[in-house]
Amino acid sequence: MARIASQAKAGFYPTPDTVCELLKTKIDFEEGITRLLDPCCGKGKTLSRLAAGVPTIAYGIELDHQRANEARSRLTKVSWGDALTEMLVSPNAFGLLYLNPPYDHDVSDGTGAQRLEVLFLRRYMGALQVGGYLVLVIPYYILKYCAKPLSRYFSDVQVYAFPEADFSAFKQCVVFARKERLVAKEKAAEVQADLTTLSHMTPELFTEMAGPLDHAETITIPTATGPLKTFRAKKTDPLEAIPLVRKAGILKGALGEFIPRKNNEIRPLTPLENGHLALMLAGGYMNGAVERDGRQLVIKGMVTKKEEVISGGENSDRVVTKDKYIPTVKVIDMQTAELLTVQ
Repeated sequence: MARIASQAKAGFYPTPDTVCELLKTKIDFEEGITRLLDPCCGKGKTLSRLAAGVPTIAYGIELDHQRANEARSRLTKVSWGDALTEMLVSPNAFGLLYLNPPYDHDVSDGTGAQRLEVLFLRRYMGALQVGGYLVLVIPYYILKYCAKPLSRYFSDVQVYAFPEADFSAFKQCVVFARKERLVAKEKAAEVQADLTTLSHMTPELFTEMAGPLDHAETITIPTATGPLKTFRAKKTDPLEAIPLVRKAGILKGALGEFIPRKNNEIRPLTPLENGHLALMLAGGYMNGAVERDGRQLVIKGMVTKKEEVISGGENSDRVVTKDKYIPTVKVIDMQTAELLTVQ
C-alpha cells in the first residue's frame, strides 16, 4: 500500500475509547506546564483526553487535512503535513510522546523494506526530552522492528496487551518507556531480545505473558525542560494562511490589481456621424446590453479580415490580392431570443 494512501486512509487506526479512558488512569503529570506530542493525531481525540484537566500544551500533526482541521478544536497547536517528511520540530522539547503510527510498510523508496511504525519511532524519539515518556501503540508482532531503538534509548520498557475486546481486531499493545540519553549495550541487548521474543509469540501466549493494560503501573510525565523553538510544516496550510493574508490586507490589494479598470470616458468635440458610430459599433467599443423602445438587446461587434483576389487567375503566374475588412455586428434580442447578424 502506498505511503500516503496508507496513512491517510487504511493506516488510520484511532485508539479505541475504552483504551483512551484506561490510559488516562495510568498517566499522571508533574506540577507545571507539560508539552505533549502526537505525530499522528487524527482528530485529536486521544491526546485531548489524556490532557484533560491538566495544565498541558498539546501538539499534533496530521496528514489528512479534514482531520487536522477538526483536531485544531481540541489541541493547542496542530500542523497539517506528512509527519515523516514535511515537519520541523525542536529536539528535547516534549514530556510525553504519544505515538499510534500507521500499521504498514513504507514503499515510497520502492523497496518496501521499512515498517512505518519504526520510522515514526526513530523520527520522533528525538523530540522527547530525557526523562520524558513514550506511549507507543502498535500491533504486538511489530515489537521486533522497534526493539532496537526502544532498548537503546529507553529504560523501564513495559509492554501491555489491549483489553480482550479490543485486542482481537489488530492485536495491539501499549509500550511505556522512559527516555534516556543512551542505555548500556548489555542492558539494551537483553531488552531487545525480550521484545523480539514477545513479538514471535502466539496472540494467546502474548496476552498471558505481557499482561493486560489495566495492570500497568502509573507513569508520571515531567514538566517541559527545554524550549520549543520550532514546530511547523514545510508547506503552507491555506486555512492558516488565509486569515493572515486578510489581516495584512494583501488579498484586498491583489484582487484590486485583477479587476479590469474602466476605459477612459472621452467626450468628442463634435457630435459623431452615423459612420463614426457604425465603426465604433463594429470595433467592439459599444459591446454590451442596451435598451431601445422597450427592447433589450445584447450587442457584440467585430471586424474580420478576408483576402480578395483583384488580378490574376488560374492561368497566370502572378496573383494580386488585397485585404478586405468586413465589419460585423451580432445582436441578441432578449425578448424573442433571436440572433441577428448585420454585415
